[in-house]
Amino acid sequence: MRDRDMLPGTIAAYAAALAGRRGLDGRNPLLPPSMTAGAPTDATNRLPKRGSRKGAAPEPSTTTETPPPSMRRSSRRQNALPPPPPAAEEPQIEVNDETQLSDDMDEDDLDDEELLKAMVGHLQEDSSEDEDAPPVTMEVAATGTITARKQDGTRVATPVGSQKPPTGGEPSAGRLVALRGADGTPTQDRPSSYAAAVQAKPTDWHLEFTVNGQPVSIDTTIYRAVHFNQNRPAEVSTGNVWHNIHTIGFKKVTGPAPVETASFTPPPESVNSSEGLPASISRSPTTAAILRLLGLLHGLNANIDDVLALKKETIKLVSEPSSQFVNTKLTAKLNRQLEEPLIVASNCLPSWSEDLARLYPFLFPFETRHLFLQSTSFGYSRSMSRWQTNTTNDSRHDRHRDDRPFLGKTQRQKVRISRLKMLESAMKVMDIYGSSPSILEVEYFEEVGTGLGPTLEFYSTVSKEFAKKKLKLWRENESPDASEYAFGSRGLFPAPMSEEFAKSDNGKRIINMFTSLGKFVARSMLDSRIIDLNFNSTFFRIGDTKGAVAPSLGAVRSVDNYLANSLKLLKKFATAKKEIDENGSMTPAEKVQAIQNIMIDDTNVEDMGLNFTLPGYPIELVADGTNVPVTIDNVASYVEKVLDFTLGVGVRPQVDAFRAGFSQVFPYTALQAFTPDELVMLFGRVEEDWTLETLMDSIKADHGFNLDSRSIRNLLQVMSELSDQERRDFLQFVSGSPKLPIGGFKALTPMFTVVCKPSEPPYTSDDYLPSVMTCVNYLKLPDYSDVEVMRAKIGTAIREGQGAFHLS
Repeated sequence: MRDRDMLPGTIAAYAAALAGRRGLDGRNPLLPPSMTAGAPTDATNRLPKRGSRKGAAPEPSTTTETPPPSMRRSSRRQNALPPPPPAAEEPQIEVNDETQLSDDMDEDDLDDEELLKAMVGHLQEDSSEDEDAPPVTMEVAATGTITARKQDGTRVATPVGSQKPPTGGEPSAGRLVALRGADGTPTQDRPSSYAAAVQAKPTDWHLEFTVNGQPVSIDTTIYRAVHFNQNRPAEVSTGNVWHNIHTIGFKKVTGPAPVETASFTPPPESVNSSEGLPASISRSPTTAAILRLLGLLHGLNANIDDVLALKKETIKLVSEPSSQFVNTKLTAKLNRQLEEPLIVASNCLPSWSEDLARLYPFLFPFETRHLFLQSTSFGYSRSMSRWQTNTTNDSRHDRHRDDRPFLGKTQRQKVRISRLKMLESAMKVMDIYGSSPSILEVEYFEEVGTGLGPTLEFYSTVSKEFAKKKLKLWRENESPDASEYAFGSRGLFPAPMSEEFAKSDNGKRIINMFTSLGKFVARSMLDSRIIDLNFNSTFFRIGDTKGAVAPSLGAVRSVDNYLANSLKLLKKFATAKKEIDENGSMTPAEKVQAIQNIMIDDTNVEDMGLNFTLPGYPIELVADGTNVPVTIDNVASYVEKVLDFTLGVGVRPQVDAFRAGFSQVFPYTALQAFTPDELVMLFGRVEEDWTLETLMDSIKADHGFNLDSRSIRNLLQVMSELSDQERRDFLQFVSGSPKLPIGGFKALTPMFTVVCKPSEPPYTSDDYLPSVMTCVNYLKLPDYSDVEVMRAKIGTAIREGQGAFHLS
């Protein structure tokens, strides 16, 4: 049974290798063994037995007989191997269904599981875990400037533009040739003398690869190249990949290597057709028409407030829940595709899955789309780490020990920052490491805390820093005057600014902060960190040209209710004037008189005393707008310009900067799989279940407590009675983040655990405060005498424990 249980992990390991993993010696990615029948590699004979309790597996048998050249396989380590030792005793077979393999056994006799295990066994011999990068300190100068330095004092430069941070990558092939010039061995590419080498014009070159005669990108995986280079790409068959022979060719080409593309790019057949739809959808006109209709209906349903902006009082419509649009059969098919690690890691998902998930995401539930995002946009190492973690969790009750190395390990980058310059340090960190493939971990000066807890607190604190009113990034129309944050009941939405202001130094500062905010939000998604930014859902609709309904008066209401009410009244004036202008039964003189007599709510437009400036902001809507009054003749133009500045040109630079910063981490287009409301849920506050039943199912009592203990019962009562702000403070104290992950308490990893904190005489439990280990969601709770004492002590610990990480 154990050999069969190893299959998911084996597939994941092999997929990690195929996904471009390089060895520590910098060699090229390992190629899968050729499929020549009857010639298994030596690795096939060395099936891994690391899970056995019997100790180390005996050496495999060898033979001095040389196989015929036609039956022999190439090996990249062949020249370095010593002569084979004399034939040894045959190893013992561990289980009844295990078969000893020989060099003359046909490959057809092996099933897929044995082949994959053999390949992974070969790969594991050279695999080793990469060391994490050295910590980097964000030093704060007397002028407030932030400088990044390594432990040895070396300054870390900030990448320019979209340049990625240095990762110690390999030099180009041409540079390697130049560096090897000192060995004195003449080659065709290197002169025979040092003087000639100095005088020679430096050249660069790279390799171009082909699979079955078709050129492939240098940064693609072997499996993906083979998968999409079959004879009929529209009918790609996974089985043919393993049974056919594929010829991989390469040649030396003068010049630098082409710029690498994204790791996860659409497959070749997912190119837009002339009809504006991907080929996978446009092949069937009937299906394409149905999908377009569903997309239109979903857009109308999701934006019903914009559709009924002026007629909501007379027309009563209730939007349908989004679950009504989910297709269960398509969901099941997509879930099956995402369960294949080799397909996911090699970016070989069928084109229909990517096209439907991005263009018609409403066909799938949120959980499937979130898994799709993690599988296709977060890179190979994170994809493999997630797979192997899930496999480990599923097999944690296995009585056998599994010593297989953890392939696809993601490197960690530690940074140390100052709490006094939290926002400035965070922006510097994002500038340097925002697009780094490493996982960021944050520490603080003069604090011993390290790991997940301080990192989560960093993301939580920086979230609030970005929301401060003094930055002038957001509208403040509904936030409390006494609060230093712009959080309002309607969420964060950019404050409008004029084109002239955007070009000023202060405007450039705001644009730069939105760019850093985009990196910060994307980084939180990439590293699965919880942030606390309560965006307005309209923020994610700005610039979305594919939406079925453009943002209008209903969207303004979601941003500023008072402004929406004023515009609605003015819109009635404009509508009344338009009806008179289109009335063919009236003479021009009658029309002029009727327009001048338009009264709504016993007032006319001129009585309002408006001019062409944006309400609440010193922005002129037209040239010299301060001196241009709003009249019945230009009220329609005024309404349109206010709408445009509120939802269009006035906030487009900030939104574009946010998207540009986000795309430096991974493409912003990947968020097309989610609705604006779902993105708000991902980044901000959501309704959380704190009922006694949920808390009872989500807590683990240990080390002196059980679920029937008096203190555990009292704790659950205290937690269920907390106010919204007290819940946020409690979560901040326990986990380092003021909100729960997607899925609530049950999604906390590790599980929320409460243990008994002992007391030492002459003190009693009532004399102690609770303490926590935020990295593991661990609460050390004294066995208090009653619930009121517990409530008071927990409140004191929360107040005094904010803003620092120390030993408890």
